[in-house]
Amino acid sequence: MRGIVMYDVNTKRIDEVLGHMSQMLALLETLASRRQDALLEDRVAVAAMERALHLSIEAILDVGNALIDGFIMRDPGSYADIVEILRDEQVISDEQARVLTEIVEFRKFLVNEYAKIPHEAMIPLAANGLPVLRQFEPAVRAYLEKELF
Repeated sequence: MRGIVMYDVNTKRIDEVLGHMSQMLALLETLASRRQDALLEDRVAVAAMERALHLSIEAILDVGNALIDGFIMRDPGSYADIVEILRDEQVISDEQARVLTEIVEFRKFLVNEYAKIPHEAMIPLAANGLPVLRQFEPAVRAYLEKELF
C-alpha cells in the first residue's frame, strides 16, 4: 500500500507571485514590441523593462523556492540551481530550463551591476525569452495539480 505523503506547499503565495509575474510579462510584451532603437531612446521605457524583467526573475526564484521547500527537493546552491532543480524535478522542460537559466543569470546586472546594465542585450533577452517566461506559470500549475491532487 502506498503511503500518504503530506506536503506543505504555500499555494496561496505561489498564486500571488504568478499573478504579479503575469502583469510584468504583459508589460514586457508591450515594451518588447517596440523597435529597439526607439525603446533605447525612452529612458522611462528602459527603466520599466528593467523592473518588469527583474520582478519576473524574482517571481521565478520565489516560486521555485516555494516548490523546493514545499516538496522537500534538494537545496539549491545558486539562483541558476533553482532552475536546474525545477528541471530535474520535471516542473519545466530542458529547453525551458536553458532559457530561464540565461534570464535568471541576467539578474546580476539588474541587482548588483545596475549602473552598467547592457540594455542592448537585455531587450532581445526579454523579447526572445517571453514565450518561455509565459510557459512558466502553466508548467508550475500542471506540476502542482499532478503532485497535490
